[in-house]
Amino acid sequence: MSAYVIETAKGKWEIICGLEIHCQIISKSKMYSGASTEYGADPNENVSFIDAGMPGMLPTLNKECVHQAVKTGLGLNAVINKYSAFSRKNYFYADLPQGYQITQFQYPIVGEGKVTIDLEDGTTKDIGIERMHIEQDAGKSIHDLDPKKTFIDLNRAGVGLMEIVTKPDFRSPEEAGAFLKKLRSILRYLGTCDGNMDEGSMRCDVNVSVRPYGSDELRCRCEMKNVNSVKFVMQAIENEAKRHVEVYEAGGTIEQETRKFDPLTGKTGLLRKKEYAHDYRYFPEPDLLPLVLTDDYIAVSYTHLTLPTIR
Repeated sequence: MSAYVIETAKGKWEIICGLEIHCQIISKSKMYSGASTEYGADPNENVSFIDAGMPGMLPTLNKECVHQAVKTGLGLNAVINKYSAFSRKNYFYADLPQGYQITQFQYPIVGEGKVTIDLEDGTTKDIGIERMHIEQDAGKSIHDLDPKKTFIDLNRAGVGLMEIVTKPDFRSPEEAGAFLKKLRSILRYLGTCDGNMDEGSMRCDVNVSVRPYGSDELRCRCEMKNVNSVKFVMQAIENEAKRHVEVYEAGGTIEQETRKFDPLTGKTGLLRKKEYAHDYRYFPEPDLLPLVLTDDYIAVSYTHLTLPTIR
Protein backbone atom coordinates (compact mmCIF):
# COMPACT_ATOMS: atom_id res chain seq x y z
CA MET A 1 0.00 0.00 0.00
CA SER A 2 1.29 3.46 -0.85
CA ALA A 3 2.27 5.58 2.13
CA TYR A 4 -0.32 7.86 3.70
CA VAL A 5 1.33 11.28 3.90
CA ILE A 6 0.05 14.58 5.25
CA GLU A 7 1.71 17.09 2.94
CA THR A 8 1.79 20.83 3.60
CA ALA A 9 3.72 23.76 2.21
CA LYS A 10 6.28 23.20 4.99
CA GLY A 11 6.86 19.50 4.60
CA LYS A 12 5.57 15.93 4.80
CA TRP A 13 4.27 14.16 7.92
CA GLU A 14 3.54 10.56 8.82
CA ILE A 15 0.87 9.20 11.19
CA ILE A 16 1.79 6.86 14.05
CA CYS A 17 -1.25 5.20 15.59
CA GLY A 18 -2.09 2.45 18.06
CA LEU A 19 -5.47 1.22 19.28
CA GLU A 20 -6.88 -0.02 22.57
CA ILE A 21 -10.10 -1.94 21.96
CA HIS A 22 -12.48 -2.76 24.80
CA CYS A 23 -14.59 -5.81 23.95
CA GLN A 24 -17.42 -7.01 26.18
CA ILE A 25 -17.13 -10.74 26.81
CA ILE A 26 -20.11 -12.89 25.85
CA SER A 27 -21.22 -14.61 29.06
CA LYS A 28 -24.52 -14.92 30.88
CA SER A 29 -23.22 -13.31 34.07
CA LYS A 30 -20.77 -10.55 34.92
CA MET A 31 -17.05 -10.79 35.54
CA TYR A 32 -17.11 -10.96 39.34
CA SER A 33 -20.81 -11.36 40.18
CA GLY A 34 -23.82 -13.44 39.18
CA ALA A 35 -25.79 -10.50 37.80
CA SER A 36 -27.14 -10.82 34.27
CA THR A 37 -25.37 -9.26 31.29
CA GLU A 38 -28.58 -8.92 29.24
CA TYR A 39 -28.50 -5.84 27.01
CA GLY A 40 -31.56 -3.58 26.95
CA ALA A 41 -32.86 -4.28 30.46
CA ASP A 42 -34.48 -1.48 32.44
CA PRO A 43 -31.95 0.88 34.08
CA ASN A 44 -30.24 -0.56 37.17
CA GLU A 45 -32.10 -3.86 36.90
CA ASN A 46 -29.06 -6.13 36.47
CA VAL A 47 -27.04 -4.94 39.47
CA SER A 48 -25.71 -7.07 42.31
CA PHE A 49 -24.34 -5.82 45.64
CA ILE A 50 -20.82 -6.28 44.22
CA ASP A 51 -21.60 -4.20 41.12
CA ALA A 52 -23.04 -1.45 43.33
CA GLY A 53 -19.88 -1.31 45.43
CA MET A 54 -21.53 -2.30 48.69
CA PRO A 55 -19.09 -2.77 51.63
CA GLY A 56 -17.93 -6.29 52.40
CA MET A 57 -18.84 -7.80 49.04
CA LEU A 58 -16.20 -10.16 47.62
CA PRO A 59 -15.70 -10.85 43.90
CA THR A 60 -15.74 -14.35 42.41
CA LEU A 61 -14.00 -14.79 39.05
CA ASN A 62 -16.28 -15.97 36.23
CA LYS A 63 -14.62 -19.02 34.65
CA GLU A 64 -16.51 -18.54 31.38
CA CYS A 65 -14.92 -15.10 30.96
CA VAL A 66 -11.50 -16.70 31.41
CA HIS A 67 -12.32 -19.36 28.80
CA GLN A 68 -13.53 -16.71 26.35
CA ALA A 69 -10.37 -14.67 26.87
CA VAL A 70 -8.13 -17.67 26.17
CA LYS A 71 -10.08 -18.45 22.99
CA THR A 72 -9.68 -14.85 21.86
CA GLY A 73 -5.95 -14.89 22.56
CA LEU A 74 -5.54 -18.02 20.47
CA GLY A 75 -7.56 -16.42 17.69
CA LEU A 76 -5.14 -13.47 17.74
CA ASN A 77 -2.15 -15.80 17.29
CA ALA A 78 -1.03 -14.61 20.71
CA VAL A 79 0.85 -16.09 23.64
CA ILE A 80 -1.39 -17.37 26.44
CA ASN A 81 0.23 -16.59 29.77
CA LYS A 82 -0.19 -19.48 32.17
CA TYR A 83 0.27 -17.05 35.08
CA SER A 84 -1.71 -13.82 35.30
CA ALA A 85 -2.81 -11.68 38.22
CA PHE A 86 -5.39 -9.04 39.08
CA SER A 87 -4.84 -5.47 40.24
CA ARG A 88 -6.91 -2.56 41.43
CA LYS A 89 -6.86 0.51 39.22
CA ASN A 90 -7.99 3.42 41.37
CA TYR A 91 -9.93 6.34 39.93
CA PHE A 92 -13.22 8.10 40.56
CA TYR A 93 -16.09 8.15 38.13
CA ALA A 94 -19.70 8.49 39.18
CA ASP A 95 -20.54 5.28 37.32
CA LEU A 96 -17.78 3.28 39.07
CA PRO A 97 -19.28 2.73 42.55
CA GLN A 98 -16.30 0.82 43.98
CA GLY A 99 -13.92 3.69 43.27
CA TYR A 100 -11.59 1.25 41.51
CA GLN A 101 -11.61 -1.18 38.62
CA ILE A 102 -10.46 -4.78 39.01
CA THR A 103 -8.16 -5.30 36.04
CA GLN A 104 -4.81 -6.85 35.10
CA PHE A 105 -1.71 -4.67 35.03
CA GLN A 106 1.72 -6.29 35.21
CA TYR A 107 0.58 -9.83 34.42
CA PRO A 108 -2.05 -10.01 31.64
CA ILE A 109 -3.69 -13.25 30.56
CA VAL A 110 -2.59 -12.82 26.91
CA GLY A 111 0.78 -11.62 25.60
CA GLU A 112 2.06 -10.68 22.17
CA GLY A 113 0.34 -11.76 18.96
CA LYS A 114 -0.51 -10.50 15.50
CA VAL A 115 -3.42 -9.97 13.12
CA THR A 116 -2.92 -9.78 9.35
CA ILE A 117 -5.12 -7.19 7.68
CA ASP A 118 -6.15 -7.11 4.03
CA LEU A 119 -5.91 -3.70 2.36
CA GLU A 120 -7.87 -2.30 -0.55
CA ASP A 121 -4.94 -2.43 -2.96
CA GLY A 122 -4.64 -6.20 -2.46
CA THR A 123 -1.66 -6.08 -0.10
CA THR A 124 -1.55 -7.35 3.48
CA LYS A 125 0.08 -6.06 6.65
CA ASP A 126 0.78 -7.61 10.05
CA ILE A 127 -0.46 -5.60 13.02
CA GLY A 128 1.23 -6.48 16.31
CA ILE A 129 -0.79 -7.21 19.44
CA GLU A 130 1.01 -5.93 22.55
CA ARG A 131 -1.22 -7.64 25.12
CA MET A 132 -4.78 -8.47 26.10
CA HIS A 133 -6.05 -8.34 29.65
CA ILE A 134 -9.42 -8.93 31.28
CA GLU A 135 -11.21 -6.49 33.54
CA GLN A 136 -14.64 -5.24 34.59
CA ASP A 137 -16.60 -2.59 32.74
CA ALA A 138 -17.88 0.59 34.38
CA GLY A 139 -21.50 1.72 34.35
CA LYS A 140 -22.94 4.35 32.05
CA SER A 141 -23.44 8.06 32.71
CA ILE A 142 -26.35 9.56 30.79
CA HIS A 143 -26.10 13.32 30.23
CA ASP A 144 -28.83 14.07 27.68
CA LEU A 145 -32.04 13.35 29.63
CA ASP A 146 -31.93 16.49 31.78
CA PRO A 147 -30.09 19.80 31.30
CA LYS A 148 -28.97 19.91 34.96
CA LYS A 149 -28.64 16.26 35.98
CA THR A 150 -26.64 13.19 35.03
CA PHE A 151 -28.31 9.80 35.41
CA ILE A 152 -26.39 6.62 36.24
CA ASP A 153 -27.21 3.16 34.86
CA LEU A 154 -25.16 0.39 36.49
CA ASN A 155 -26.42 -2.47 34.30
CA ARG A 156 -23.08 -2.44 32.46
CA ALA A 157 -21.01 -2.17 35.66
CA GLY A 158 -19.07 -5.38 36.18
CA VAL A 159 -19.59 -6.85 32.71
CA GLY A 160 -16.43 -8.67 31.61
CA LEU A 161 -14.13 -6.83 29.22
CA MET A 162 -11.18 -7.89 27.11
CA GLU A 163 -8.87 -4.94 26.43
CA ILE A 164 -6.80 -5.60 23.32
CA VAL A 165 -3.80 -3.29 22.98
CA THR A 166 -2.03 -3.06 19.63
CA LYS A 167 1.48 -1.95 18.86
CA PRO A 168 1.78 1.50 17.18
CA ASP A 169 1.78 -0.15 13.75
CA PHE A 170 -0.90 1.86 11.95
CA ARG A 171 0.22 4.43 9.40
CA SER A 172 -3.15 5.46 7.99
CA PRO A 173 -6.84 5.66 8.95
CA GLU A 174 -7.56 2.94 6.38
CA GLU A 175 -5.24 0.47 8.13
CA ALA A 176 -6.99 1.10 11.45
CA GLY A 177 -10.38 0.61 9.83
CA ALA A 178 -9.29 -2.63 8.19
CA PHE A 179 -7.95 -3.91 11.52
CA LEU A 180 -11.17 -3.17 13.41
CA LYS A 181 -13.24 -4.94 10.78
CA LYS A 182 -10.92 -7.95 10.85
CA LEU A 183 -10.88 -8.04 14.66
CA ARG A 184 -14.66 -7.83 14.80
CA SER A 185 -15.00 -10.74 12.38
CA ILE A 186 -12.59 -12.84 14.49
CA LEU A 187 -14.47 -12.10 17.73
CA ARG A 188 -17.84 -12.84 16.17
CA TYR A 189 -16.60 -16.07 14.63
CA LEU A 190 -15.19 -17.19 17.98
CA GLY A 191 -18.37 -16.16 19.79
CA THR A 192 -16.42 -14.21 22.42
CA CYS A 193 -17.80 -10.70 21.69
CA ASP A 194 -20.71 -9.60 19.49
CA GLY A 195 -18.75 -6.57 18.22
CA ASN A 196 -21.80 -4.29 18.25
CA MET A 197 -20.14 -0.90 18.50
CA ASP A 198 -23.49 0.93 18.42
CA GLU A 199 -24.44 -0.84 21.67
CA GLY A 200 -21.11 -0.13 23.32
CA SER A 201 -20.02 -3.77 23.47
CA MET A 202 -16.94 -2.89 21.40
CA ARG A 203 -15.32 0.50 21.98
CA CYS A 204 -12.03 1.91 20.77
CA ASP A 205 -9.47 4.28 22.28
CA VAL A 206 -7.31 5.82 19.56
CA ASN A 207 -3.72 6.94 20.23
CA VAL A 208 -2.30 9.29 17.59
CA SER A 209 0.98 11.10 17.01
CA VAL A 210 2.79 12.38 13.92
CA ARG A 211 6.42 12.70 12.85
CA PRO A 212 8.29 14.11 9.85
CA TYR A 213 8.00 11.64 7.00
CA GLY A 214 10.98 9.30 6.89
CA SER A 215 11.89 9.88 10.54
CA ASP A 216 12.02 7.07 13.11
CA GLU A 217 11.26 9.19 16.19
CA LEU A 218 8.16 8.73 18.32
CA ARG A 219 6.58 12.01 19.39
CA CYS A 220 4.00 12.79 22.07
CA ARG A 221 0.64 11.12 21.50
CA CYS A 222 -2.94 12.01 22.34
CA GLU A 223 -5.74 9.56 23.08
CA MET A 224 -9.34 9.76 21.86
CA LYS A 225 -11.59 7.83 24.24
CA ASN A 226 -14.50 5.50 23.51
CA VAL A 227 -14.91 6.00 19.76
CA ASN A 228 -17.84 3.79 18.79
CA SER A 229 -17.71 3.13 15.06
CA VAL A 230 -15.12 2.19 12.46
CA LYS A 231 -15.96 5.31 10.45
CA PHE A 232 -15.49 7.57 13.47
CA VAL A 233 -12.17 5.92 14.36
CA MET A 234 -10.87 6.69 10.89
CA GLN A 235 -12.12 10.28 11.08
CA ALA A 236 -10.63 10.75 14.54
CA ILE A 237 -7.19 9.59 13.35
CA GLU A 238 -7.19 11.84 10.30
CA ASN A 239 -8.41 14.99 12.05
CA GLU A 240 -6.27 14.57 15.17
CA ALA A 241 -3.18 13.99 13.04
CA LYS A 242 -3.88 17.17 11.07
CA ARG A 243 -4.25 19.06 14.37
CA HIS A 244 -0.82 17.84 15.48
CA VAL A 245 0.73 18.96 12.18
CA GLU A 246 -0.83 22.42 12.50
CA VAL A 247 0.47 22.78 16.06
CA TYR A 248 4.00 21.70 15.15
CA GLU A 249 4.19 23.87 12.06
CA ALA A 250 3.01 26.88 14.09
CA GLY A 251 5.93 26.32 16.46
CA GLY A 252 3.89 24.79 19.25
CA THR A 253 4.18 21.55 21.19
CA ILE A 254 1.78 18.65 21.72
CA GLU A 255 1.03 17.63 25.31
CA GLN A 256 -0.16 14.14 26.23
CA GLU A 257 -3.93 14.47 26.60
CA THR A 258 -7.14 12.50 26.73
CA ARG A 259 -9.54 13.91 24.16
CA LYS A 260 -13.06 13.28 22.89
CA PHE A 261 -14.17 12.89 19.29
CA ASP A 262 -17.28 14.78 18.15
CA PRO A 263 -18.88 12.89 15.24
CA LEU A 264 -20.98 15.95 14.31
CA THR A 265 -17.98 18.20 13.66
CA GLY A 266 -15.34 15.55 13.06
CA LYS A 267 -13.09 17.38 15.51
CA THR A 268 -11.48 16.37 18.79
CA GLY A 269 -11.63 18.33 22.04
CA LEU A 270 -9.76 18.26 25.33
CA LEU A 271 -11.20 16.13 28.14
CA ARG A 272 -8.26 16.14 30.56
CA LYS A 273 -4.51 15.90 30.75
CA LYS A 274 -3.47 12.29 30.21
CA GLU A 275 -3.03 10.11 33.27
CA TYR A 276 0.02 7.93 33.72
CA ALA A 277 0.19 4.51 35.38
CA HIS A 278 1.30 5.93 38.72
CA ASP A 279 -1.78 8.19 38.80
CA TYR A 280 -3.98 5.10 39.14
CA ARG A 281 -2.10 3.76 42.19
CA TYR A 282 -2.19 0.17 40.94
CA PHE A 283 -1.76 -2.48 43.61
CA PRO A 284 -2.45 -6.25 43.72
CA GLU A 285 -6.14 -7.14 44.09
CA PRO A 286 -6.37 -8.57 47.62
CA ASP A 287 -9.63 -10.46 47.06
CA LEU A 288 -8.60 -12.54 44.02
CA LEU A 289 -5.81 -15.09 43.80
CA PRO A 290 -3.51 -15.12 40.76
CA LEU A 291 -4.91 -17.02 37.79
CA VAL A 292 -2.86 -20.11 36.92
CA LEU A 293 -3.69 -22.00 33.72
CA THR A 294 -2.44 -25.46 32.81
CA ASP A 295 -1.27 -26.69 29.43
CA ASP A 296 -4.28 -29.02 29.37
CA TYR A 297 -6.69 -26.11 29.94
CA ILE A 298 -5.16 -24.15 27.07
CA ALA A 299 -5.21 -27.26 24.86
CA VAL A 300 -8.92 -27.76 25.53
CA SER A 301 -9.57 -24.13 24.57
CA TYR A 302 -7.56 -24.69 21.40
CA THR A 303 -9.75 -27.65 20.42
CA HIS A 304 -12.73 -25.28 20.46
CA LEU A 305 -11.09 -23.27 17.69
CA THR A 306 -11.81 -24.28 14.11
CA LEU A 307 -10.55 -21.14 12.46
CA PRO A 308 -10.83 -21.03 8.66
CA THR A 309 -8.57 -18.48 6.95
CA ILE A 310 -8.58 -15.95 9.77
CA ARG A 311 -4.96 -14.92 10.26
